[in-house]
Amino acid sequence: MIYYYAGKLREGAFPIDPAAPGFRYGAGFFETICYNGSVLCHLDRHLDRLFHALRDHAVPHRSIDFEAAILRVLAENGLSESFARVNIVYPMREPEARPVVMAAPFEPAPHKAYRLCVCSDRHVSALNAYKTTSYMFFHLARRQAQAIGFDDAVLLDLNDNLLESSTGAILLKRQGEYFEMDSPYKLPSTALALAGEVLDVVPATVPLGDLGQYRHAYLLNSLIGMRPIVSIGENAFIPDEGPCQKVTDVVLER
Repeated sequence: MIYYYAGKLREGAFPIDPAAPGFRYGAGFFETICYNGSVLCHLDRHLDRLFHALRDHAVPHRSIDFEAAILRVLAENGLSESFARVNIVYPMREPEARPVVMAAPFEPAPHKAYRLCVCSDRHVSALNAYKTTSYMFFHLARRQAQAIGFDDAVLLDLNDNLLESSTGAILLKRQGEYFEMDSPYKLPSTALALAGEVLDVVPATVPLGDLGQYRHAYLLNSLIGMRPIVSIGENAFIPDEGPCQKVTDVVLER
């Protein structure tokens, strides 16, 4: 993989200072952006969220011309005309954090419906509202879900209220109304914000035990757009493609 760091395109291992907070504590922030083969989808929104995180935590950082750097990385990796996942990572180090820009192929599954298990562990923190590089809980939740045959895992707060999945936001529907999870302990999803420009979405606190009251469920993130969820744990949902296409078209800028 060819990546960009400190003003240069580089290949091979990334230089890590073992004394830096980014190595010792997994301290840092990142964003995931979809490149749809011609457009960096909603790059401005992702950069806004990233810089908001850096400012909120008083992290000295250097900015770059991100669009130019990403396009160079895509070209050098042979991805200029391919669907790709782009990551911008700011590992914390002294005297300032500098961005690492990476890109990798991503194979969309435009007809997939998702099966989610319920993560039995809890991880409730103010940092859940940011994409931090200390993402081990989310990584393990998804890995454990896939190990037992599910696509992803639903995460709950300490009162068993739904937060999100390990990879995206959750939207529920009943009687024609759409509901997003209302909690400060989840990521402010870019895809969900875009869905809110297409659909009327109401925030709600949803206990796990109330899932049976909802007819449809959806998973949203910046790479898949919006797709149906057919089950969360023991709760089954009728797959509803109706709103997915128009939301996905907005998220993936098609």
